[in-house]
Amino acid sequence: MKEKGYVLYKGPSRIDGETIVAILTLQSTNIKTGNMAQLWIMREDTPPHIAKKQGKDVSVCGDCPIKKECYVTLFQGPLSVWNAYKRGTYENISKDNFTSTKKLSDGAPFLPIILLYLGNLKIRFGAYGDPAALPIWLINAITQNCKDFTGYTHSWKRFPGLSKYFMASVESLALKDKAKKLGFRTFRVIPKSGGDLLNKEIVCPAENKGKQCIDCMLCNGSKQAADITITAHGARAGGFE
Repeated sequence: MKEKGYVLYKGPSRIDGETIVAILTLQSTNIKTGNMAQLWIMREDTPPHIAKKQGKDVSVCGDCPIKKECYVTLFQGPLSVWNAYKRGTYENISKDNFTSTKKLSDGAPFLPIILLYLGNLKIRFGAYGDPAALPIWLINAITQNCKDFTGYTHSWKRFPGLSKYFMASVESLALKDKAKKLGFRTFRVIPKSGGDLLNKEIVCPAENKGKQCIDCMLCNGSKQAADITITAHGARAGGFE
């Protein structure tokens, strides 16, 4: 086994049917998240920064309303991971590499390496890409067998069943209300100019307490916890004013 990461999935996006890959990297220097395993969701055929220019990123971003203001710098982390994937850096443990006839309860292929290995990991879904693009059997396999996980989706209106796993990313009180009615906990971006917390909302502990995600883990949709807010940040934060 190679140690840098694994290709967990290569197949159609649930969003538009185009071929995507899901790559789990095991080490991270991300100051906000801490050293969590990171799941990257990208077009298989096109570098992420080019996919965005060509509009192909819909396969992994859906109709995200803040793609223009996205804090992810595509030609850095995502491109590095995509290039490493193309070089064969990551061990491929996607379902095409399995011959086992044993199935999970939902009919998905049994993934023995995932089940054996993920128990030690706290995983961040969507270091790049929306986990809504992944097949539900893979989301189940990961979330049921890892130590803990966090994740967010902008596709909550289309895939309300994801409330079991992920936070609904929202940018307004109106969107928050709609997401809550669908059963989601919410992760709401507040403009830099400020905004009031609602009942049962708290500020992201990374913002007001300097706590890393790996030590917090509140952004797991299935947890019985408060909704989260965060002030718009990064170079494109002005787009939220």
